Amino acid sequence: MKITGLAAYRVVLDKWGVETRYTHALKISIPLETTVLLIDTDEGLVGWGETMTPPSYYLPTSPQTARAGLDLIAPILLGADPCNHRARMEEIAFAMRGHKPTKSVIDMALWDLVGKARGLPLVDLWGGRVVEDMPVLCLVSTGTPDEQLAEIADFRAQGYKLFQIKIGDRSPSEEIARIRTCQGDMREGERCWFDANRAWTIDQAMRIMPLCRDLAPLFEQPCESYEECLTVARHTGMGLMLDEAIEDQPSFIRAARDGIINVAVLKMGSTGGISQHRHLTELGLRLRIPMRIEDFYGTGLTLAAVAHLAQGLPEAACFGLYDYYLPEVPLVKNPFRVVDGRVNVPNDCGPGLGVDVDLEVLGDPIMEWRA
Repeated sequence: MKITGLAAYRVVLDKWGVETRYTHALKISIPLETTVLLIDTDEGLVGWGETMTPPSYYLPTSPQTARAGLDLIAPILLGADPCNHRARMEEIAFAMRGHKPTKSVIDMALWDLVGKARGLPLVDLWGGRVVEDMPVLCLVSTGTPDEQLAEIADFRAQGYKLFQIKIGDRSPSEEIARIRTCQGDMREGERCWFDANRAWTIDQAMRIMPLCRDLAPLFEQPCESYEECLTVARHTGMGLMLDEAIEDQPSFIRAARDGIINVAVLKMGSTGGISQHRHLTELGLRLRIPMRIEDFYGTGLTLAAVAHLAQGLPEAACFGLYDYYLPEVPLVKNPFRVVDGRVNVPNDCGPGLGVDVDLEVLGDPIMEWRA
């Protein structure tokens, strides 16, 4: 089998709508957009990939740079065998340093093709199912304690038990009130954590976290840098969920060695793709650190990719997946369904990612490469 063409598509996801600490400070209009990649072959099989590159106010990336990376790498892929996945990714790594979102979208599309060529869903190609389904987390917007309690109640009524609560935009006293209120509202079998999105200085974190310690809350990446988070964790004795600080094996091992990480957040655009996720999940299993397996955001393509990987892990290893399906942007015709706050790879899942893209929703490609 040979790759005969590639096409890149731009899909705008303006319906996300979760209020975070960035919402109030953002003065420029930057749409959330995802880049979808199609790889064609001479045998009629196609592979689909997706990378949701964070806006520039969140990380030093942009969708435009991800697509520029594709323009650099396309000549390496044209005419090559997509089923020799390891060789293709090694060639790309040799030709282009960094550009992890670009590598991630190619990685996903190649795996989709490998699964289709082998006639297997990715979860079976990678060793089979360990659990029946996986928990899905929900995002609780910033707001007053009462507003956040109301949002938690709405999600609870839909069956969700994992709540990522956005904070980081109020005074220390207001932050403490929200944390104590929401943590105190948790019921049997539920778990919440508080995501400041790197908003706090060391001083702010030191003022807030110890005053909530009796509730044993979990905080996600409270400060900008790993070193700042390390200082706070050592002074408070409180472990953290680390997100932006975990991007590869050395950073994962460092956090475990320093003893500050309770949960690892693994984003494909930060690690370089689902292949790197497979490696890091094995590392997490051995370190006994649970993981959120995800990307910054996306559509049903991303949900399928992370679900295939997560269903091959023990229950305790998977801290939760995002529900990436947006009814307003029905890019995938048959998205994996979230029921009572849980999702699985269907038993009748097709090969590869096992989802079909709606070409009418996708529109025309914005970049193409042909052999």
